[in-house]
Amino acid sequence: MGSRRVEVEAKIVLPSCDLLGVVEERLRGLGAVHEESVIEEDTYYQHPCRDFAETDEALRIRQVDGRYELTYKGPKRVIDGSKAREEITIQLPSATQMARLLEALGFRPVAVVRKHRDYYRLGDIAVSLDKVEGLGCFLEAEYRGEKGPEEAARAIRETLEKLGVSGYESTTKSYLELILEARKAA
Repeated sequence: MGSRRVEVEAKIVLPSCDLLGVVEERLRGLGAVHEESVIEEDTYYQHPCRDFAETDEALRIRQVDGRYELTYKGPKRVIDGSKAREEITIQLPSATQMARLLEALGFRPVAVVRKHRDYYRLGDIAVSLDKVEGLGCFLEAEYRGEKGPEEAARAIRETLEKLGVSGYESTTKSYLELILEARKAA
């Protein structure tokens, strides 16, 4: 079974990974629920006929704790500092078989993003505390309620203020974009 929705999220670049513990304390103080700690490995693919970097799209296979999913992300738009984009996800029985299928169709892997992620739930906001291999530490806040994108962006902004991270650098770039930029700079 797949899902289709508009994802609305904000990403904060933490200047130090030491801040992860500080934010965790604030989350617990606000009554957030720790949902899980996982290692995620995302393999991103390039379309054979169009450049996803130019069209601002992404296609990935995610592997986490023996679960696999294929996700398409459409072009993003920025709303009040948060990014919103269509997201379509389907569960997979096997990442290997899906990778073989994509490659047989001409898709090619372009990058792998590995991260340790702690998921928290604070009302309608899912907060992820991420240690991304080769990039550093980040906080992502994603709206999971029923409101429209503008109200979702406002709820995210309010949550970031409560967590004391609204003054830190934010980015609308994906981890894939950040990794590809770091690769070019090296």
